[in-house]
Amino acid sequence: MSASVPPLLGLARALRAQTRAAAGDLPLLGICLAAIVLSASIGASVPDVSFAPEEAKSAIVEPLSTVIAVYSAVMATIYGSFRYTVDRRGGVVAQRATLQPRRWGLIARIPFTALGGVLVALASLLGGHAALAATLGTRGLAPATLGDVAIVGAAAAVWGLSMGLLVQAHLPSLFVAPLTLSAALLIAPLWPAVAAWLPLPALLRAVGFDLTPLGIDVVVGPPSGAAAPLTIAWLVLLLIGGSGAFLRRDFR
Repeated sequence: MSASVPPLLGLARALRAQTRAAAGDLPLLGICLAAIVLSASIGASVPDVSFAPEEAKSAIVEPLSTVIAVYSAVMATIYGSFRYTVDRRGGVVAQRATLQPRRWGLIARIPFTALGGVLVALASLLGGHAALAATLGTRGLAPATLGDVAIVGAAAAVWGLSMGLLVQAHLPSLFVAPLTLSAALLIAPLWPAVAAWLPLPALLRAVGFDLTPLGIDVVVGPPSGAAAPLTIAWLVLLLIGGSGAFLRRDFR
């Protein structure tokens, strides 16, 4: 019966269902709070340089910005996976699949997951800069940093959703999703030239973050102009795989 619903009406219903779910998104609230605490702990470990010259502050802020972006990506990935697997475990996904075509439910879920990833990333940035305020004085936050971290959060959340669609099981996906995105951090000390081509470094380089704090020099990996297409290719490939699994499998 659901297959006979006109496409625009089916998509509208799926978007309304996601809007209602977003209003009570407890996983988003919990992960945002965890992101704030985690980033604040990183910022709190920085010594007091509030009276230091601006050059000294910049030398601290730039690598920390990359580190906080990495934590933002990891937390957003967990959110993207968690939000789907919780709905699947609770029977929400199966219930909606009986009321509307699966493809519309999936299409509607993607932008809301990305938006949640943006909020998680911004929460992480907020925690880090709140903790740094005491040690860096009144140093401002560049608007570009907000946009860059938001993009990282959105992409990472979609990565987490895609892994959740593939793995399905709730607890395993919470480990697999962030591990697959951040695997480059384990490889970088040994093979930085290989790690630079993996999803997380490519994403960070695409939005302009310095990869040197991760052990990846600027001369290795894709140039900045190629990093964005590479990141999109990684995301699209994983999302296609996850979507195919979602559309084929039975919900139990």
